[in-house]
Amino acid sequence: MTAPDPHPTAPAATDPFAPSASATRVFAGLGLLLLACAYGVFLIVVVHQAYSGDGTSGPLTGAAQGSMGLSAVVGLLSLCLPGDVVSLAARRAAVGVQYALAFAGPVLAAVDPS
Repeated sequence: MTAPDPHPTAPAATDPFAPSASATRVFAGLGLLLLACAYGVFLIVVVHQAYSGDGTSGPLTGAAQGSMGLSAVVGLLSLCLPGDVVSLAARRAAVGVQYALAFAGPVLAAVDPS
């Protein structure tokens, strides 16, 4: 009779469709490219708001820049930190946060109540 395994394999680790660590790093790198595009959209929105209407950009421009800055930090951390430091689940969550922050930047910049 064999003893039960003290460290059973988690279902997520045996899922054949779960992304690997290298695939997650690729998505983090693609998120940095998406961030560059989002920053371009952010600039277009801010310049459009500055030249139309009352001559100022929206009130959440600073929050939009902060969001995109945090997206870059989270993306670089999820891309560069070794697997011994960050678990796969934490890396996948960080990539999701990276994409959400990158998309939030232009959306926050587009808020203009006037």
